[in-house]
Amino acid sequence: MLRISIRLILIFIAMLALALVIGEQARLFSVLGVSLVLLFLIAELFRSIARTNQIVESLLESIRYGDFNKTIRDKAAGLGFEGLADSAQQIIRAIASARIEKETQYQYMQTILEHIHTAVLSLDEQHEPEMINPLALNTLGLYNTRKPSWAEIEKKAPLFTDAVKSMGESGREMIRLSNTPTGKQLLVLVNTMKIGGKPVKIITFQDIEPEIEQKEMESWQIISRIMAHEIMNSLTPLSSLTETGIMLLEHEGKPKDISAIPQKTIDNLYTALRTISSRNQALAAFIGSYRQLSRLPLPEKREVHVVELLEELRELYEIPCKEKGIACSFNHGPENLRITADDAQLKQVLINLIKNATEAMDKVQNPVIGISVKRILHRVSIEIYNTGPAIPPEVMEKIFVPFYSTKPEGSGIGLSLSRQIVSNHGGQIGVESLEGKGTTFKVILPVFD
Repeated sequence: MLRISIRLILIFIAMLALALVIGEQARLFSVLGVSLVLLFLIAELFRSIARTNQIVESLLESIRYGDFNKTIRDKAAGLGFEGLADSAQQIIRAIASARIEKETQYQYMQTILEHIHTAVLSLDEQHEPEMINPLALNTLGLYNTRKPSWAEIEKKAPLFTDAVKSMGESGREMIRLSNTPTGKQLLVLVNTMKIGGKPVKIITFQDIEPEIEQKEMESWQIISRIMAHEIMNSLTPLSSLTETGIMLLEHEGKPKDISAIPQKTIDNLYTALRTISSRNQALAAFIGSYRQLSRLPLPEKREVHVVELLEELRELYEIPCKEKGIACSFNHGPENLRITADDAQLKQVLINLIKNATEAMDKVQNPVIGISVKRILHRVSIEIYNTGPAIPPEVMEKIFVPFYSTKPEGSGIGLSLSRQIVSNHGGQIGVESLEGKGTTFKVILPVFD
């Protein structure tokens, strides 16, 4: 900047000198000499400006074309623009560093997307794919393209695209694809967020068929063991008592004469037959429980006001809880909260959970039960809390398994039946239990909007 100022001052002085020379009618050589000096100074000024423009152009070209290897300082050598050149060079280096970092992050993200066990697809505001990882392509049966259009995805996996459309901006749904040899059970999650001021729909999905099959196999193994245990518990004494009765009624392989049978033997036979009848009834009740679980009717859904539902439960349990010394509280949640449910089946679930809570606190001092309602986005959570002892981890894994019970008189179908009812309503049932903090069962259902 100093050099340009000096040049401007020299030009001004040269112009004054030229004016004086002309005014004094000096010789032609003097006028020409001063004029040449003035022209030289003006040319040097234009040359400096041109070199400055070159520095700026080099900076802009480097940014435009991504060429960050240029050395600009050489173009400013001797012109006094070394500071400008250094600043331009630093800008180029900063942009190059940012671009390298961005590219590194992009490659890092791409590597993660290619290796994670979750399929990922993002859609722009025109509902066209922006990003899709290889697992998503394979899951949807798109083997011959790296970036398909939405129309191609619709053609190949219409059930998937229909589910995504029906969920709108967010949602969760399970679907089964039929365009694969064995079929795939997909858990599809949809979320929408704004990136750069534009809405982007992010869809994640995963084939959970192997996990479901594994869980079903484990459940059937547990059910088989429990059923075998219960049936053998009934059949073993039946077999033993039958053998005992036959021994009492025969002699050397032939039936005894009625007159040869003493009263004590008749009494023993009567006791044995009563025991056999009792075990038969227990076995029939057990099989009846299995039929109840396997023949659960589908819910007849209607609009249910949650406040009214909890009020009915309060009227049902407030007095019995008070008689047992249990402090019972009800929090109805939002006034106008509604769900779509089979009123009778849902009451059966909640009554079973409250009954279990009261039984869990038989030997607890200052027992407390709390029934509360919370709305979480498009779901409602009905929570039943009790201050009883925590459920052991080994029991927690099995409490929803049919016929598993920690109570001597329990059938073991209450919680499994509750889970099936809630599942048929499109909801979930879960449990949290910590020592010293109590146990909370949560029934989560869709909200009726």
